[in-house]
Amino acid sequence: MDKRYLLLIEALDGTTKDLTRLVKPLTETSARLHPADEWSVATIIAHLIYIEPLFLTRFKRIVEQDNPHEPFIGPNEAEHIATSQHHSITELIDAFKSQRAVTTSFLATLTQPQWLRTCTHDEFGVTRLRKQVEILIGHDNQHLAQMVSVREWLEKRRLEIGD
Repeated sequence: MDKRYLLLIEALDGTTKDLTRLVKPLTETSARLHPADEWSVATIIAHLIYIEPLFLTRFKRIVEQDNPHEPFIGPNEAEHIATSQHHSITELIDAFKSQRAVTTSFLATLTQPQWLRTCTHDEFGVTRLRKQVEILIGHDNQHLAQMVSVREWLEKRRLEIGD
């Protein structure tokens, strides 16, 4: 496989490592706290769980169909919050890791011509599968940064109330 595609798969794998590292110092309670108008760390992970199979389905469609139409994938905040409240942080991380492993395993089987297949996306127009994977990596990075911000808020809050 072309090294460029391996790097993309490694970036996707890296998200699971980053999530584990970011969550490690949090308690179950703190992982569910959040600043106003933000998601908690648990809700962010639930969102990643929700999005992952949607992207995998998209990737498979691009490989199997000629230039499929792909709609924007938006969050389902109510579902994310419900999922985050009914599972421990360990369960959430494990669920995401399991789903991401399926995605990366699928991508690792693709040939170079398959990576170059196209779709027509509502927001991005005609894009290649490779670009769609890059979009997922960007999505991961956006939410990892969001988790860092929530963790900073938690630390500031802890210092203010003297925990």
